[in-house]
Amino acid sequence: MPDQPMKVKIIGVPLDLGSHPLGVEMGPAAIRYAGLIEALDHNAIPYVDLGDLPVHHRRDQPALAEIARVAEELAGLVSTAVAEGYVPIILGGDHSVAIGSIAGVAKQATRLGLLWIDCHPDANTPETSPSGNIHGMSIAIALGCGEPRLTNCFGFQPKVKPENVCIIGAKDIDKGEAEFLRCQGIQMFTLYDIQKYGIVHVIDEAYRIVSDGTDRIHVSFDIDSLDPVIAPGTGIISRGGLTYREISYTMRTFGERHAVSAIDVIEINPLLDVKNQTAELAVELLLLALGGSFGDYERHYLSRTTKLM
Repeated sequence: MPDQPMKVKIIGVPLDLGSHPLGVEMGPAAIRYAGLIEALDHNAIPYVDLGDLPVHHRRDQPALAEIARVAEELAGLVSTAVAEGYVPIILGGDHSVAIGSIAGVAKQATRLGLLWIDCHPDANTPETSPSGNIHGMSIAIALGCGEPRLTNCFGFQPKVKPENVCIIGAKDIDKGEAEFLRCQGIQMFTLYDIQKYGIVHVIDEAYRIVSDGTDRIHVSFDIDSLDPVIAPGTGIISRGGLTYREISYTMRTFGERHAVSAIDVIEINPLLDVKNQTAELAVELLLLALGGSFGDYERHYLSRTTKLM
């Protein structure tokens, strides 16, 4: 992994066209409101906030063309950021955002590792998807399988090799995507696997997979992988999920190893949240993934903002 001083670029992508539930387009604003900038300042992490990409939310028109356009623009911004030595933080939006962010990091990698933290593998193709939602196809697209306007994002495919992809936290897995993952030989640790083997073993294995022969690691983190008790503000809630201890251990481990080249934070829906607690948790986990500390900041900033509510 590149050994250089940490600095980040923040890119908001208020995209909700890859899924049905409304509200995830407000995720970038919720995370900023939860104190992301203040947390970076508190940890003395230099940053540039590029604001939000424009997304044209036209429900009366096909979503594919707009998703493809946003993916291309995002890929360019992410690629430039990585080339300049920044760690891009991509704030979604639904998980179709990852089509562009993965492409941008992959452009600057000799070989990319992809850690996918999600309750859903998002490995459907147009032929296997029960819903047809593009946010459930992002891993397949990164592997070069699916709609050509998406698989060819940023002018090349595939973005990642199957042996360098690891999915953790999966629970709701469609039959077609399970078969796709099996045929591709992709390693997936379900919630049952985490219960069976423990989070330490799973994360050690996940790190081995995504770092083996790679020079950059992209972490794509869907908030719906978490137990809704700690993260109610997401559009697709499933009973159970990663606990606070499991997800904080995961992010801290990658942060301590300075392993993250870029990170997506996906599917925060403030319309479903409680006092923005899911977005605040996302800020904490981002800091851990960047090798930062949340404790002093939490006591100073969140206690102040809570009194203002």
